[in-house]
Amino acid sequence: MTFLNPAILWGLAAVSIPILIHIFNLKKTKKIEFSTLMFLKEIQQSKYKKIKLKQLLILLCRIAMTILLVLAFSRPFETGYLGAGEKAKSSVLLILDNSFSMQARTTGGNCLDIAKKKLQETLGLMDEKDEVYFSTVSDLDKPWKSASFQNHNDIIDSSNNSKISDVTRDFNEVLYYAEQILSSSSNPYKEIFLFTDGQKSFIEGKNQTAYVKGFDGLTYFNIVLCSSREGNNISLDTINTVTKIFEQNRNVKLKCTVNNRNSFDVQNKSVVLNFQNGKYRDEKNIDIPANSSVDVEFNFTPHVTGFAGGYIELIQSEIADDEVTNDNKRYFAFKIPDKVNLLLVSYAQPDLDYVMLALRSSEELMRDSLNNKVDFFNIKQTGTNNLSGEDFNKYNCIVIADMPSFSQSDADKLYNYVQSGGGVIIYPGSNTDIKNYNEVFMKRFGFPHISGTYGNLNGTQTYSFDKIDFEHPVFEGIFKKPEASQNEIQKESPRIKYGLELLSGNNTLPIIKLNNEKNFLNEYSSGRGKILFYSVSPDMTNSDFPASMLFSPLTVRSILYLSNSNPIQEAVDGQDYFLDFKKFLTGSSDSITVSGLQHRTDRSIPVPESPLINMKPYLGSSSIYFLGQAGKTVYEFPSNFDKAESGMSLYDDKEIEKYIKSRFDVEVNTITFSQVLEASILELRKGKEIWQYFLFGAIFFLILEYLISRSFFKAG
Repeated sequence: MTFLNPAILWGLAAVSIPILIHIFNLKKTKKIEFSTLMFLKEIQQSKYKKIKLKQLLILLCRIAMTILLVLAFSRPFETGYLGAGEKAKSSVLLILDNSFSMQARTTGGNCLDIAKKKLQETLGLMDEKDEVYFSTVSDLDKPWKSASFQNHNDIIDSSNNSKISDVTRDFNEVLYYAEQILSSSSNPYKEIFLFTDGQKSFIEGKNQTAYVKGFDGLTYFNIVLCSSREGNNISLDTINTVTKIFEQNRNVKLKCTVNNRNSFDVQNKSVVLNFQNGKYRDEKNIDIPANSSVDVEFNFTPHVTGFAGGYIELIQSEIADDEVTNDNKRYFAFKIPDKVNLLLVSYAQPDLDYVMLALRSSEELMRDSLNNKVDFFNIKQTGTNNLSGEDFNKYNCIVIADMPSFSQSDADKLYNYVQSGGGVIIYPGSNTDIKNYNEVFMKRFGFPHISGTYGNLNGTQTYSFDKIDFEHPVFEGIFKKPEASQNEIQKESPRIKYGLELLSGNNTLPIIKLNNEKNFLNEYSSGRGKILFYSVSPDMTNSDFPASMLFSPLTVRSILYLSNSNPIQEAVDGQDYFLDFKKFLTGSSDSITVSGLQHRTDRSIPVPESPLINMKPYLGSSSIYFLGQAGKTVYEFPSNFDKAESGMSLYDDKEIEKYIKSRFDVEVNTITFSQVLEASILELRKGKEIWQYFLFGAIFFLILEYLISRSFFKAG
C-alpha cells in the first residue's frame, strides 16, 4: 500500500491531542473529606473504576478516528502488478481468439466483434512506452509474430481485419506460444491479455501433458471474457469412409455424423454430398433430437480412377438453430487405383497358376467408360530365390507362395515394406519350413508362431468354413446378404484336408475359421501395412479351395484390400501432418505446389532433403489439398476442423481460475463479460484508491465514541 498524498501523514501527530486531554483530566485534585459523607466512600470507589474504563475506551476511539481520518486524507492506494507509479514499463501481448466458436452471438453482437472492441479498449490503456505485441490465436505459431508493433493504429487495423479461422488451439498451446513471443523482451514486466469466449474445450484442451515451464513472477496472464451466453450450434462432426476397397464403377459408401448441440429438437435439416466438383450430388433431410446426433449415409458410384474427393455439407437454414457456420462442411478424399502393381513370388511357377487365372478372370469383368477391357493388374512373376533382388517399393502388393524359408535379410526387407504401408499375401506349400518361418519371419514381425499343422493329406476327413468375419472388407459384396447363413457358408466352403495351424494373438485378426476351430485366414497388422496369411496352398494339393466359388473373389479382393491398406489420412487444420514425399514424387523437379479446393492459389514447396515434410504451415482452412509436380496432381488429402471446437459449453471466471490453477503453474486474472473493462484493467495494472475504507472506519469509531459516551456505563 502506498499514499498519493504522503505529506498529510504528518497529521498523525494530532493523535497526541486526545492523549494529552486524557492525561490532563487525570490530574489529581485536593481531597476534602466530610464526616457526613464517609459512608459513601465504598460506593464512590466502585463508580470511579467504571468512569476510568469509559474514559479509556473513548480515548481509544478518538485515537483510532484521528489515525483513520489522516490516512483517508493521505489517499491510500493498493498497488496493482505494475505499481502505482509511472515508471513501470511493460511488454504486452494481446491475443484475439478467432476460433469459430467466437461466431456465437452474445449481448451486443457476436463474440469476435465484442472481443475486438474489448481488445482495442485495452490497447487504449497502454502507455506509449509499453512494448505491445498482437496475434490471433490461429497465428500464434507464426515466426513473424515475435515482432512488436511500433504503432497502436497498426494493431487496431490488424484486429479489425482478423477473421474467424478454422485453425483452433487450446489454452495449453496459447501458454506455450505466448512464452515464446515474450521471451525476447527485456522489459521486467510482461502482460498477456487473452480475449476469448471461455469455451470449455479451449480451456481444458486436448493435450495430455500440460505446459509446465510457467512464467516468472513478473509475468501476468489476464483473460477477458467476451461472451454472456452459450451459442446454439449444429455441427457436422465426422465423415467415415465405410468402403475400404475402392474400384472404378463400384459403389462407395460414406457415413457422416451430424450433432445437434442445442437443448431443443431441430427438424428438416438438409445434408448435401458433393463429389468431384459437382459431378455427383445427393441430398438428404434429417430431424435431430436435442443434445443428440444422427448418422447420414450416402452411396454413390465413382466412374473415375486416381484421386477423388468432395465434401458433405450441412445447409444452414435458421441462424437461431445454428449460429456457427464453419463446422457445417467436412471434406473427404480417397484414391481409386487405375492399376495395381503386383509381384508374384513362388517356388515353382505353377504354384500361382490359379491365382493368375482369378486375376485374369477379374480383368475380363472390368470395363472403362467406353466398355473396353482394362489391364488392371500389372504383374511381375519371379522365383523365391530372387526375392531379395526385388525393389518392393515398386509394388502395391506382394503375393508369396510356397516360400521354403526366409533369410534374415528377406524378413527385414519385408518388414520395412509392410511398416511403410505395403501389403503381403502368404500361401504355404509343400516346401514350407515351419521352424524357419517361426524363428525368422514371424519373430521379425512379432506375430504368434505357427504351432504346427492340422489334417492329413492321405486321410478322408476334411474341414470346412465355420465362422466368417462378414464385416471385413474382403467380403464386401461377395455375398448377396450382409450376413450369410450357416447353410450358405457350408455350401460355398471348400473342403480342406491339410493346412498350417495359425494362432491368434497380438496384432492378429482371424477372418475365417474352420469347423475344427483352426484359423483358415489371418490378418496381421504391422506399422501402416498388413499381411494376409492363408493356411493352405493356392492349388489343389491341400484342398479344393481353387475350385470353390469363393476362391476368385476372395483372391482378388485380398489383393485389392492390401493395395488400399494405406488410405489417405485426414489432416486437422493448423496441426502437424507429415507426408513422405518419396512415395509419390516423380521426375527431377526441385519443388512441388500446394493448392486447396477453396483457395486455388499455388504455393511452392522446395523438395526437402529428408523425405518427410510437415504440411502444418499450409493447412490454414478446411479444404481438399492438392500436391502437384510438373503440372500433375501427385497427391491429394482432406484437411478439416477440430470437432472439439464445435462444443458451445462455456466456463465462467471462477471455473477458469479453478481449472488453470489446478493444472498450470500460472496465476490468472479473469475479467468477466459484465465487468467494466477499463476500471478492471486499471485496477489490475495500477491498483485502486482505498481511502473510502479508512473514512468508513473513522465514522465507525466516531459513532462508537458517541454510543459509549451516551449509553455505556451510564451511572444509575
